[in-house]
Amino acid sequence: MCNWNNTTDFQFVKTFQYVVHIPTFILGLIINLVALWILCIRIKKWMESTIYMTNLIMSDIFLLFSLPFKIHADNECGKWDLGPIFCKFVESLYFVNTYGTILLIMLISLDRYIAIKHPFLARTFRSPKKAIIACTVMWVCIWAASIPNYIQDDQFANRCFIHFETFWDKGTIPLTMETIFVISAITVIFCSVQMVRTLRRVEEESDGISMRTSMNIISSNLVTFLLCFTPYHVAMLLYLLAKWGCLTEYKTPLRAFLQISQCLATINCCLDGMYYYLIIKNSRKSQVNSAEETISTRSS
Repeated sequence: MCNWNNTTDFQFVKTFQYVVHIPTFILGLIINLVALWILCIRIKKWMESTIYMTNLIMSDIFLLFSLPFKIHADNECGKWDLGPIFCKFVESLYFVNTYGTILLIMLISLDRYIAIKHPFLARTFRSPKKAIIACTVMWVCIWAASIPNYIQDDQFANRCFIHFETFWDKGTIPLTMETIFVISAITVIFCSVQMVRTLRRVEEESDGISMRTSMNIISSNLVTFLLCFTPYHVAMLLYLLAKWGCLTEYKTPLRAFLQISQCLATINCCLDGMYYYLIIKNSRKSQVNSAEETISTRSS
């Protein structure tokens, strides 16, 4: 059954995927669509934070779009009757937007780090235009990385989200994914620690953003990142070693661990809602403060 040596392991993973993916799809779709609606209707001035947030929302929505198809493929042991091109597109959506989210969280951390730790440099390195350029370059790079998925042979044209032998045997792609995660993780942790140290020394509001709100934004980014993506990349590395013959006796449980941690990684689509709430709240507060200052200036 799906090449699993242990049917019990397969049934457990299958049940776990249902338990995690279905609520994630429903809640994630609601959270992201509501956040997108609020952004389009109520946010009048687009700042760096809202630009990054919009990209994060779109990344989550695309990832959520792929989930029902992944659930179907996993349930049918990879059997696929929707065509090889659409399969490759859905696979790309799943993996591209997973790493799009990772890189966007890194960009958000860098943006906040510059704003809080180096406010004078922020005038040079931060602007809505530069945020758009950073997001555009990121999307171009990760979608370009998915091109090999479209040009490989179709010997498994009726299978989807399965038969990644080339992916594991060569090891180039998983090692690249591990490298992206490690670099992003180091960046996010470093920026978060430095920002927390800086904010602890600040007692009053800085640039219209309260210390408490900034601390909450930093914390939500760091917790979401580590909670969702660390287990997945640990599992991927261990399973890669098993495929290479280093942990052969643990190959089946490591495969189950990989599938479970992969499910947990998708929960970020819901947990990102904490960041959306804080950014929207802060953006509206900044707009209100700006309007009050304008009225006060005109009155005087």
